[in-house]
Amino acid sequence: MRLRLLLAFSTAALTALSLLAAGAGARGPAYVQVVEKEYTLTLSRLRVPAGTVILQAINFGMDNHDLVVQRNVKGAKPIAFKLMAPNERVTKTLHLAAGSYTLSCSVPGHRQLGMVARLTVA
Repeated sequence: MRLRLLLAFSTAALTALSLLAAGAGARGPAYVQVVEKEYTLTLSRLRVPAGTVILQAINFGMDNHDLVVQRNVKGAKPIAFKLMAPNERVTKTLHLAAGSYTLSCSVPGHRQLGMVARLTVA
């Protein structure tokens, strides 16, 4: 009886370990939260792996803000988020290639006042 119990426990433990090991290589999309307020733009993380990235912009300021994601290579097209009222949020799922990206608010004067940040996609 003891041997049977030990064998059952060992089998369950090995199965759990193999499932964990198999899942270790798989990863879901990266998630970055961008908090905007007068006159700062703060990213929840500064580096993400290339591939699917969920980007959520939140306007915690008193003014309207938007978000523009621009890959720092010649000819890259910007990705624009809509203008957000205070306390509004917008989420987009993007596919980002490796490289450096500049995130900024395009409301006139806001980028110059400090609403800009850099995201590295590796």
